[in-house]
Amino acid sequence: MFTIATYNIHKGHSLTRGCHMSALKEGLHELNADIICLQEVQDINTRRVTLRGDHGHSQLNALCGATYPHYAYGANAIYTHGHHGNAILSKFPIHSHQNIDVSDHRLEQRGLLHAVVEHPRHGDLHVVCAHFGLFKGSRIRQAQALIHLVKAEVPANAPLIIAGDFNDWNLHVHSLLSSQLHITDAMEHMQSNKAARTFPVSLPWFKLDRLYSRDLEIKTANVHGGSAWRARSDHLPISASLY
Repeated sequence: MFTIATYNIHKGHSLTRGCHMSALKEGLHELNADIICLQEVQDINTRRVTLRGDHGHSQLNALCGATYPHYAYGANAIYTHGHHGNAILSKFPIHSHQNIDVSDHRLEQRGLLHAVVEHPRHGDLHVVCAHFGLFKGSRIRQAQALIHLVKAEVPANAPLIIAGDFNDWNLHVHSLLSSQLHITDAMEHMQSNKAARTFPVSLPWFKLDRLYSRDLEIKTANVHGGSAWRARSDHLPISASLY
C-alpha cells in the first residue's frame, strides 16, 4: 500500500498570510505521502526572501528536501522574476516525465505534468498532475487534452493516478473524465458519491480538487482540514491510500 496526495499550495500563500515555507513543509510532513502532486509551486522566484539554506529562490527544492529525492516539474506560468507550475514529488524513482502546455489563453497558463514512477509493487505507475482553467470552455478542452494524453501514452493495463486542481465546481469535467478514462474519484468512492469540498480553506464549499485512480484499490481517502491548514494555502489537500 502507498499514499498519494494532491495539493494546490497557491505559491505558499494562504488567504490571510504571506509565504511561510516552514508551515508548508510541516504540512507535507503531516500528509506523509509517498507521492505528492502539487499545483502552483514556484521553482524560481528571485523576489522571494523567505527561503533559507541551500535552496536559493526555489520553493520546489525547499519542499523536496531529503524526504522526496525524486521529482518532476513543469513550468506553466513564466515571468521576469521566475516561474511556477505543477510538480510531482516522489519517494520512488521517476524514470521519465513530460509537461504538456494546455493553456487556453494568455491570462491563464495551465499544464499537464505526466510522470512514470517506478513503484516496487506496481512497476510503471503513471501519474498525471493537472491544473485546469477557470472557464468552462477551457476546462472542457483541457479535459479532452488529458483524455488524449492518457489514451496515447498510458498502456491500458498500467495503474494510473490523475490528481490536481480541476476548478470543476459544476462537475462537467468530472463526468467527461470518468466516462472516457474509467477512473474513480477516491473521495467519492469513500463517501458514497460525495466529492471533496476543498475551497476556500476558511469555509470549504467548492469541489475543485480531485484525486482519481485506475486499476488500483482505494483503501482510504481524506480531506485534511483544520486551523493549521488554513494558514498554508487557499486550498485543502486530499490524500488517499491505494493498493
